[in-house]
Parts: sequence; C-alpha cells; structure tokens
Amino acid sequence: MSWIKIIAINAILLLGLITVLEVGAGLSRLVMGKEFKVIHLYGPTSSNDVNSELHPCNAMKTDVLLSHIPHDGGKCEPLGGKVEGEYVLYDVSSDTLPTLLILGGSTTSGLYQNISDGETWPKVLAFLAKDYFRVVNGGMGGYSSLQEFYKLARDGARFDNLNMIISLNGINELPYYFGDDSIRSHQYPFLSSTQHRMNLRQKWIDQRIGNSIGTFLPNLISLFAYISKKDENKASIPKLNFLKPINAAERWEINVKRMQKLAELEGATYLVFLQPTMGLPGVQSNSVKGTNDYRLLENMDNEYTKLIRELYAELRIRCERLSFCIDISDSVPPTGNFYNDIRHHNAEGNKLLANEIMEFVKKNSSLIAE
Repeated sequence: MSWIKIIAINAILLLGLITVLEVGAGLSRLVMGKEFKVIHLYGPTSSNDVNSELHPCNAMKTDVLLSHIPHDGGKCEPLGGKVEGEYVLYDVSSDTLPTLLILGGSTTSGLYQNISDGETWPKVLAFLAKDYFRVVNGGMGGYSSLQEFYKLARDGARFDNLNMIISLNGINELPYYFGDDSIRSHQYPFLSSTQHRMNLRQKWIDQRIGNSIGTFLPNLISLFAYISKKDENKASIPKLNFLKPINAAERWEINVKRMQKLAELEGATYLVFLQPTMGLPGVQSNSVKGTNDYRLLENMDNEYTKLIRELYAELRIRCERLSFCIDISDSVPPTGNFYNDIRHHNAEGNKLLANEIMEFVKKNSSLIAE
C-alpha cells in the first residue's frame, strides 16, 4: 500500500472520529437543555451589518474592572446622540442642566441600534426630560447590577451636578450569566467568570471580536470550554469558611444598596427599576394569537422560563423591601407587538417603558414641578 493511500485512510478515519465526537458533544448539549450548534466555516458577518458583532455599535473589549466595555473606535453613531467613551449623550439634552445618569444592560444600552432601530428607552426619556435633565446613558450589553455598581463607584464623583441615577436591571442577574452560580456564589460572587479566570491564570483574556475560523466544531469547542472552566473553578480557590456564599438575588440586593449609598455621597437620588421581561407569570406570559409577541412566547425555552421565574420571585420580594426600588416587571406586557425578542422591547415598547419611568422620575425629583 502506497504512502498516499495510508495518509488518505488515516485522514478519513480522523475525520470520522472528529465527526462522531462533534455529534456526541452536540447531543450532550441537548441533554443539558441547550441547542445543537450548527457548523459553519465563515467568520463573523460584515461590520456594516447593524446586527453583526463586528458592527462598531456592538463591539466590545475586555476591562479589568467591568469585565467588558464598548469598543466602537469612534465609529458608532447612535440615533439622536453621540458616543463619548463608554457613554451615550443625547442631542436633545442641554449640558447646562443637572445630570440624570442611566445604568443597565442591553435593554438600556444607547449603543445597540439593532434591538429597537435606535429608539432606546433612554433616548425617549432624554426627550421627555429635556427641560429638566441632561441624560447620560451608561448602559452596556451584558451588564448586571455588579457592573453598574463598579461603574458608578469609578465614575460617580466625576459627574458635575449629578442629580439622579437610574438603574434598569434584573434579567442579567440569572444564576449562570457570569459563571456557574453553585461555584460563583462561594468563590467569586462579585466578579465575572472571565475576571476570575484572568486572576487565576494571571493571563489576559482578550474579549475583542475579530475574524476567526468561524465556528468549526462548535459543539466540541463549547463542551471543552464548559468542562475546563468547571474544573478550573473547582480547583482554583480553597473554600474559606469565614466567607459566606452569596447567591444571585442576594448579590443583586447588595449591589443596588451599595449604589444607593454611593448616590447619597454624591448628593443624588438613586432609583432601581426591576425590568419587565417576557415569560414571567401573569401578564408577561399572555398575548394575542397572531401577533409577534405571541410567536415569541410560543418559542420560549422552558428551562429559561423556569430560571427567570425563580429569579424574579426572589427579586420581587427583595425589591419590595427597598424604598428606592420600583417593580415594573409587569409593565409593557406582550399584548401585541412590543417585544423585539423575549428579553428586549422594540421601539414601541421602549416608548411605553420610558413614559412609565418618567412618571417615577417626576415623583422623585424636586426639579420637576407638578
């Protein structure tokens, strides 16, 4: 047998083995309640596509304090505003007015233009509050109350005439969002899994999005990453019995309480809104047949629905105990076409959301005369 045939046979056997492993890893994902990833050999889509991770309004990079921050390179042009560093400022707002700082995740982000065609709720709020406040939007996709707290601790004292701070959060407090919470609660409750791994390895993790080989063997890569992270976390830090574990809902309460105290130090009012999201019991799980919202509800993952309901059951109890927390989780329900996806409202939904938040701003601001 010639060496060419030997190489060809071994190549076929290797390809067959890889295929079996890839399919097996994909089936493992299905057993774990996740989707079977589809192989494709191309990289991320064009940077001109507003839905692409490469688009400057969606791009991000690693940050040692916040885990990740925007990476627009001065090329993101949000509707009705401009990007200044990690913040979005709105054309309608006067810089001579007191500052209203907004914090939150992707629902709040002023950079993301694809979710609601640029009609974010902070942009609408900036128009509603244009006679009273200069609205500054510090929201960033993927942020939870943890990143909001760190951002306020870092930048709060740098704002001139800071009068009010608003957080809209809740969704990104999910127990698995920044790492396996059964591990995170004990070992790194106030870090993300990325930050924890950087500290552990003493090695920088570059989170910038760039061209790659696509997602060749995505199921194997995903399974390997899951196993390596889990093993790494278990072996990383010895359990310290004098430090108590802190779960997702308690972590949220600690973070918002800290933000409220930081606001006091700056002479500002702090309000946290428990954000609405599809799938919660009651109005957020009821819709009209034939609408876009109904189709989204019908396709919701059962495991995700269970997790978000369990989380919000505890968040609502904790929110009710806080004088500065406002539970609007039943607001702007999916009664027609108000959601872009199960986690984000569209332009119409954001207008309703901004109007409701503005009513609470009026009630809690001495600058707005009734």
